[in-house]
Amino acid sequence: MSAQPPSRDKQPPPSRLEEEDERLIRGEISLGQFLKMPQSTLYRWATTAHQLLQVGKTQQALDIFKGLVAAAPHDSVFHCQLGAALMTLERFDEAFDAFQRSLQLNADNGDALVGRGEIHLRRGNVPAGLADFSSAIQNDPTLQRRSTQRARSLLVTLKQQADQAQKSATAKTPPKK
Repeated sequence: MSAQPPSRDKQPPPSRLEEEDERLIRGEISLGQFLKMPQSTLYRWATTAHQLLQVGKTQQALDIFKGLVAAAPHDSVFHCQLGAALMTLERFDEAFDAFQRSLQLNADNGDALVGRGEIHLRRGNVPAGLADFSSAIQNDPTLQRRSTQRARSLLVTLKQQADQAQKSATAKTPPKK
């Protein structure tokens, strides 16, 4: 009995690494999961990026947030913070898209609601901006978050402006006879 040479048609079973590669390519796992990055590590990076954003190192923060969104594309917070960095750079269309994606993942993300609301106001879409601010405040009625405090201040300012405009218009209208 002679030994047969191994067939060239048979492939060895895929290794664990190759299976993970395929799952990543198919979108079944995120880059962060593929790289075995714990959520706590990702959030430490987010904290660092947020601190960079606060001290004016916006481009560095933006780069980190882009990486976090790539590593964990289903995390609403990372999309929201990416939007905040983009907004700081006055890249409003991209920021709006990031806030939209954040809200698709978590419709109650108050920070994303306020960010999107601010962009709505910049675009002149006051009703949509007011709706976003109102939703953010409903989610945080005690105004614990800075973004919700900002939304409340904007609502008060807009109401004061509307009241003042109405008074001016009324003063210019001649009395009826």
